[in-house]
Order: sequence, then structure tokens, then C-alpha cells
Amino acid sequence: MPGLDSSVDVLVLVLRFALLAVLYAFLLAVFLLVRRELRQQAVHRSASPGRLVVVDGGSTGLRPGQALPLQPVTSLGRAPNCTLILDDSFVSATHALLTWRDGRWWLRDAGSTNGTFLNHQPVLADEVPVEFGDVVGVGRLRFKLTR
Repeated sequence: MPGLDSSVDVLVLVLRFALLAVLYAFLLAVFLLVRRELRQQAVHRSASPGRLVVVDGGSTGLRPGQALPLQPVTSLGRAPNCTLILDDSFVSATHALLTWRDGRWWLRDAGSTNGTFLNHQPVLADEVPVEFGDVVGVGRLRFKLTR
């Protein structure tokens, strides 16, 4: 039956094109989803509000009133790989971490020798929330968290 063979061939060809169209639509949907997620992550990374304003710069040469921008994860210490390098003998290599998470800042002491302070109280817990206007103490330095 030559007529039946040709109609089956046409049906198989149409099904192949339909499968190809579904595959391309799926790949396009995945591409658009990944692109949207990457754009949102870029906005969130740049949207961590806050900066540390120097209250007391100790012997670092930081001037009172100087504003230091924060990243979503900001490490404070003397080590060259820290986000904010603080050249003070009372500051540990990696002294403390400020993290922007769930719409607020969190402070953690990173095992420093001289301790980390929040509003003149030692940070003893694993992490403590920090509000805008709070004073963070690292070694002999004091910073106020502002927007």
C-alpha cells in the first residue's frame, strides 16, 4: 500500500518537527528563566544597603565620618583578603563578618583575639542582628552602621 506508507512517513515527519519545536520551546524557557535569575541576583548583590561610618578610626588613619561601603558579605580584619582591611594592631587577621541576609545585617565574631562589640557589648553568640544606627567595635575602631 503505497498510499499508507506515504501518509505514515508524513505523520512521522510532522511528529519529528513537533518534537523539535517542543524541545526548542523548552530550551528557550530554561534560557529565559536562568537569565531572569541571574539578573535578580545581580540586583540583590548590588542592593545590600548599608555602609559603615567611622566613629573612631584608632591608629588606622581612617577619619571620623568617612563612609565605607558594605558588600553582602563583608569581612573586617587585617588580612589582605578581607573586604575591609583595617590596619590596627588590635584587629585580628579576619576579625568579624557582616552579612546581609533576610533584609537585615548580621554580625559575627570570626574568632578574634580582642573580640567584636555591638553597642559596646561583646558579641558572644554565633550571630547577632545589627540595626541601622548601631555601633560595631573591632579592636580599637568603632563604626556606625548607616544606610
